[in-house]
Amino acid sequence: MCGIVGRLNFDGTPVAEAALLEARDALSQRGPDDSGIHLDGPLGLGHRRLSILDLSPRARQPMVDGSGYLRITYNGEVYNYHELRDELERIGHTFVTTSDTEVVLAAYREWGLGCLKRFNGMFAFGLWDGTTRTLHLARDRVGVKPLYYFLDHRCLAFGSTLRPFAAFTDLPRELDEVALGLYFQLLYIPAPWSIWCGIRKLMPGTCLSITADGTTRQHAYWSLAQPHGVGAHGDPEEELHALLSSSVARRLVSDVPVGAFLSGGIDSSLVVALMREHLPEVRTFTIGFAEKGYDESGYARAVARHLGCTHTEVILSPADLLALTDAVAEHYDEPFADVSAIPTLALSRLARQHVTVALSGDGGDELLCGYPYYRHLACLDPLRRVLAPLRPLLAEAGRAGLPYRVTMGLRALATQDAPSLFAYMRGALKAQDYASLLLRQFMPAGAFMADRLAAGVPPGGDIRQRYMDLDLLTYLPDDILVKVDRASMAFGLEARNPFLDWRVVEYCRALPMAAKCPGGEPKGLAKKLLTRYLSRDMIERPKMGFSVPIRAWLRGEMRTACTEAVLGGELVRSGRLNVKTARRLLDEHVSGKQNHDGMLWTMMAFETWHRRNNA
Repeated sequence: MCGIVGRLNFDGTPVAEAALLEARDALSQRGPDDSGIHLDGPLGLGHRRLSILDLSPRARQPMVDGSGYLRITYNGEVYNYHELRDELERIGHTFVTTSDTEVVLAAYREWGLGCLKRFNGMFAFGLWDGTTRTLHLARDRVGVKPLYYFLDHRCLAFGSTLRPFAAFTDLPRELDEVALGLYFQLLYIPAPWSIWCGIRKLMPGTCLSITADGTTRQHAYWSLAQPHGVGAHGDPEEELHALLSSSVARRLVSDVPVGAFLSGGIDSSLVVALMREHLPEVRTFTIGFAEKGYDESGYARAVARHLGCTHTEVILSPADLLALTDAVAEHYDEPFADVSAIPTLALSRLARQHVTVALSGDGGDELLCGYPYYRHLACLDPLRRVLAPLRPLLAEAGRAGLPYRVTMGLRALATQDAPSLFAYMRGALKAQDYASLLLRQFMPAGAFMADRLAAGVPPGGDIRQRYMDLDLLTYLPDDILVKVDRASMAFGLEARNPFLDWRVVEYCRALPMAAKCPGGEPKGLAKKLLTRYLSRDMIERPKMGFSVPIRAWLRGEMRTACTEAVLGGELVRSGRLNVKTARRLLDEHVSGKQNHDGMLWTMMAFETWHRRNNA
């Protein structure tokens, strides 16, 4: 995995070498093994390399093809590059490296942007076509790899993360109020927004093309509404097994050691079981917690033993975890308040001591109906439609100061449509509950989310499938995958996700709900498949989150730091935060009268990020 950066000035002004070098090296943790730049007047490309395929200097980037007209700075892996290389060689292409980067260049030379539909992988790249003087930015279908860009009448700048943009001092640096409002509802900032005005995330499955004079064209080469047609035809268990096994096999191709994250849950256990079918030995890694209510290490240990893996686990104390809280602001260059980022950093650090690539089970819940709230929302939605004539009364009752759960239910029933219900219920902090008390000038994020999501999800079908689609568009790429990408890259580790092979994604979406959840059992199909490798008693256990005891920390070890951050931070100074109410929430939480850990941690995470980034 790597870090990429680039700039194109539309007026012909040469890109400053010092600024490009500074921007490139801001990504050094993503690429600790090698680096390079390409400067050609108004075009500058930079690259930091984590060597995974073809470790030789021949695979250095930015890479130029044999014609001399194409250059690329590329982050990711195209897992089917062997097949593509064979096809291209039959056509007449020759290769001087064994890297997938060179295959990407040759595929573009042969098929133009049509090559994107041929790639099976995770990637983000900037590719300069000297024949048309056009820069193409592209991102993989699901959005595993990040890509940010700034575009105005003067220039285009892009990078793997936000950190390189600070080197280009002529770019604006102002907080985006819409993004901030979304952050305070969701705990993360969804694409296409970023925390900085003018800098956007390229949407998954999208290509942005910019000519030397600034003419732009953007198109989606893949979407949920226009799949490639990988559908179900026979026995779902057999077909899913074949697809997942193929996906795992592709993700084992590497010139460096490969292992796996293992929680002992259904998805990671299935990935490891399939790895064992292809490898004589599999290394697995687990983080355990001293607090038993958060600890899954025993389940992972049992699975690893049963599957014959070489297993490594570390049990972390509260002090170990607390020491990593500041690392979230260091490595996540936007405000990010998903507390599971803390143990994910610890897990990535552990794995990197032994391997350079780790497979994970991310995506299984969003594809196979794994989250319990899908069932809850499916029950709420028909009731919401029946009670539609009472919507104004329900909304008013939701403001009557009733108990929290009652209030949440009433407000959910008062939403106008399925996307609005999703936006409200998926909002981790239920921004409507805090906005009137705490946060001034923030737009109502729920309404925005509903409008945006409704346009991206195919209509009709099972309501639970629509909710899974909505998560595939937002929560998965902008929270889960961001969390894993930043944590793994912090330690020079590449994370790979077999469930997010586009063939697996399309196949699971094409399955009827009865096949995904046979007998109404969430993730029933995945469980059936896993019984080939594990006994039922190892599979049937309560679903646990990968979290930390933040509620207790904010009442104990982190109390002083939280109080100082919240009451003395940017939110108060700028007038966005009602300081009297914030003080009351702190007092209520510390005393145990109410639990406000979500909002307090979200505010503290923002303030820590703001201080570190000199925002």
